[in-house]
Amino acid sequence: MFAYSTLLTLALSTLSVFAAPTVDLSTIEARQSCSDVYVYFARGTTETGTLGSVVGPGLSTDVTRALSGRSVRVIGIDYPANVAGYLAGGDTGGAKTMADSVTSIANSCPNAKIAISGYSQGAQVTHLAAARLSSAIQNRVNAVVTFGDPYERQSLPGVLQGRRKTFCATGDLICAGLPIILTPHLGYGADTDEAADFIASRV
Repeated sequence: MFAYSTLLTLALSTLSVFAAPTVDLSTIEARQSCSDVYVYFARGTTETGTLGSVVGPGLSTDVTRALSGRSVRVIGIDYPANVAGYLAGGDTGGAKTMADSVTSIANSCPNAKIAISGYSQGAQVTHLAAARLSSAIQNRVNAVVTFGDPYERQSLPGVLQGRRKTFCATGDLICAGLPIILTPHLGYGADTDEAADFIASRV
């Protein structure tokens, strides 16, 4: 009787092991490597690097400070940022890059908070990227911040309009939709601290 009971227990244990759901180790590893907060940024026309020089570096520094104690990744969007892209209403390739990356992180890092941002043509790219996101992914984006935004008067899709902050200085004709760069368009580096605090309040 003892032997029979022992064999039955072992058999049931074996069955339970084989019946257990499989675990995707790559998914576990991806989630373990997730940051708490992701901030995507698209630079302005003719700026170099992926963060540019007017807004991106300051925003990166300030948002990291504002979210001290949490892991933060600021990701500059790699796109041409040329004049032709601006005149076309924003580089569609850059918008796709931003939207695809946001979607990927939203799917692989379910607890991550996400912000998207852009300056000048980068603001156009941010608008275009937002329009490419499904409603489910839009819900995952906690904040949208634009600077010197040629699309200042255009609403963002879905819930994103209510999660938006736009910086447009008095006298910035780019915000009025005119392709004329005056001094006010170059001063948004002074607003990165306020922008970072807004992002921190949303995530």
